[in-house]
Amino acid sequence: METANLLERPAHVPPERYLDFDIYQPLRDGLGFHESWSRLQAERKADLVWTPRNGGHWLALRGTLINQVLGEYVNFSNHTVLVPKATAGEAYRLIPLSLDPPAHAPFRNLLNTGMSPRAVKPIEDRIAALTISLIERFRRRGGCDFTTEFAEQLPITVFMSIVDLPEADTPKLKYLADQFTRPDGKMTYPEVVTMFTEYLAPIIAARRGGSGEDLITRMINGRVNDRALTDLEANNLCMQVLVGGLDTVVNFMAFVMLFMAEHPEHRRALATNPESIPGAVAELARRFPLVTVGREVTHDMEFEGVQLKAGEMVVCPTPLHGLDPTENAEPFNVDFGRPRIRHSTFGNGSHTCPGAHLARTELRIMLREWLARIPDFHVAPGHRTEFTGGIVGSVKSLRLAWDVASTQSGTEPSAGAGDPARR
Repeated sequence: METANLLERPAHVPPERYLDFDIYQPLRDGLGFHESWSRLQAERKADLVWTPRNGGHWLALRGTLINQVLGEYVNFSNHTVLVPKATAGEAYRLIPLSLDPPAHAPFRNLLNTGMSPRAVKPIEDRIAALTISLIERFRRRGGCDFTTEFAEQLPITVFMSIVDLPEADTPKLKYLADQFTRPDGKMTYPEVVTMFTEYLAPIIAARRGGSGEDLITRMINGRVNDRALTDLEANNLCMQVLVGGLDTVVNFMAFVMLFMAEHPEHRRALATNPESIPGAVAELARRFPLVTVGREVTHDMEFEGVQLKAGEMVVCPTPLHGLDPTENAEPFNVDFGRPRIRHSTFGNGSHTCPGAHLARTELRIMLREWLARIPDFHVAPGHRTEFTGGIVGSVKSLRLAWDVASTQSGTEPSAGAGDPARR
């Protein structure tokens, strides 16, 4: 991160739009991740401000503005999505993320083949079986570290099976993915790319021309505009998939379960009415967005009352859309009956997250199976929950506890949760 050297305010940036704020360190005054972002929005000087941190960039602070920037690729390109632009942005120009339409579509189609609802449906039983197995490992203990014993197990194990990579490689790959989303300064961005490339090169070579059904094999043997992928394109595509698949859902689950532990009325509503879980997942996605992503200005223009210059970055914190009170009434309240839900949790436009359906499926199954077995739980006494910022917000550790006598055993998937076959 380039946080120490502050960029001098450019002449075209009005003084009243200046805000010294670091997106990699958003936590303030002991507040939680989402509360810190919301405080910034409430104290904003304008809906679009400029910060000298991380190479200098604009920061969108209103929901409608965030949605607009994410969706208008003609004005705000996906060519660069991370700041600092010169380091993280340059290193993370992966496909299809860094491509705009129409070049984006053929590569995105390759990725969609393994992440679509049609592709996810056949593995739902496997996800349920793994969920139950994980819960039964610690149910009788009366407590667990949810982050390490569940959140870092379920979605990552499922993802590693989808790409057919050894589970033993997970710690290495997770660490590399974290260096993009929450860099700790131990590695440079080019070093991260090099290590990913060295890991992927022999795997890509071995699966070229293969007939496997895993996502990597299907992607790298697909065709783009009636031609095969180059090695660089295959590496880029696989790296993008790994970074996306090893981090976001892990943290989303932790935020959701922290909320459930602290709000028994919501927990009990879902436990006694499991068919409402799919709708609840939509509201929880609005309430707990995690990702902060950027777009590159394509041309000089006037926007939101200021001059933007070609090549400048506009950073969009998606938590500020779902938590914007002008978009969602009483946004910090979780309302499973909310009539209209507005957010950018999974992005907007052509770059809407390809893994969104898998993420929702995993959360739905987790809530169904967990609440059927452990309907009442709380944050363990004395545990201090800590959060981190960055491109993807996270819960460092979450220790949960419960009365074992109140739990139920079971090795079969539970009924309900919108699954007609199990009602």
